[in-house]
Amino acid sequence: MSIEIRLLEESEYRLANDFYNKARNVNRRAPVRPRSYSEFCWEFMDCPNGKAIYAGAWENENGKAPVLVGMLCMILLKMISENGRQILTAKGEATLIDIRASMKHKQKDILKELFDVLVQECKNKGVQFIWGFNDIPATYQRLGCENAFKSNHGVLVLNPLKAYRNISSLKPTNTGADNFKLAVHTGVSYILSKKKIFILSDTNSHVFTQELNGNSDLFQNACAVDKLYFLLQDKNYLNWKISANPHNINYRSFQLMEENKSLVAQVICSVQKDVAFIEQTLFDKKITKNGRLTFLKKILQLLKKEDISLVRYTGFNNNKLNASEMNLLKSLGFVFTGKGEWFTFKNLSSDSPVNPENIYLSRMYKQGVN
Repeated sequence: MSIEIRLLEESEYRLANDFYNKARNVNRRAPVRPRSYSEFCWEFMDCPNGKAIYAGAWENENGKAPVLVGMLCMILLKMISENGRQILTAKGEATLIDIRASMKHKQKDILKELFDVLVQECKNKGVQFIWGFNDIPATYQRLGCENAFKSNHGVLVLNPLKAYRNISSLKPTNTGADNFKLAVHTGVSYILSKKKIFILSDTNSHVFTQELNGNSDLFQNACAVDKLYFLLQDKNYLNWKISANPHNINYRSFQLMEENKSLVAQVICSVQKDVAFIEQTLFDKKITKNGRLTFLKKILQLLKKEDISLVRYTGFNNNKLNASEMNLLKSLGFVFTGKGEWFTFKNLSSDSPVNPENIYLSRMYKQGVN
């Protein structure tokens, strides 16, 4: 019995989806809805910069067909600098190893070999660095990646009772003491939001719209001389991420435009049931803090009218632009409740000017499946 590590052929992608669905139901009391093959194709085959690169581990036994026992993939995505330079990157996704195969083949580091195959293919395609989000930092460190920093979770409560029920349902194993602390945090957030977000500021002369435009120019105006990099969110990316998204997520875009149709502010939200997520905020540097607060307050008031009970946010403070976004939301009454996933980074180019600290990050960089 042996293990073969290689790139998957397109004809084998259905097997990858089947392996994923099988793994999701291991050690679960109730089965979860399987991911359809059309959902798989959207996530990994219809990507804006071509199909994802998949590597698989196949267990070979004499007289039997090879069995897929591990997989890892990279999604090719472009980033853009403050001066318009575009570079190709790869985002790691879909890490799955059959623990039984791992135990049987202890002499092989299946995950490391999968990763090495993908790194070489990424280099062949001109990828400058690999990045992603994870909650197993020791594993990614073993693969030679840098776990640079963690995300920060923030919440704003618009309806305290509904918000408490929503948050507590995410952790059914909480003790009575845990639920008491949660109730206190929920109440504090609601009091802060009550005092801050419904105090209207002066209006400005910009046109408010709920259209969705590409935002690369706005990013360049937002970071100006900060020399940052940003996930290219052009028409192709936004169509894939939002318009063609097959999952039950309702995306909203709120924008401020100048009379000449220039985009000067954009906030993208997603809504699932009565919970909204602030996916990303971008502001032209010419928009004052007061103007930004006014714009955000208007958005939050619109969400409250739709009976949204809780607004969630995932932020970073690795550079000035990300930190200013977090500080802006704090001033609106968002309460930051703890740390989230690690941001993982591996440079593949010896002369790349990019490091984790000069990449603007947001929830728009996630897969958009929840």
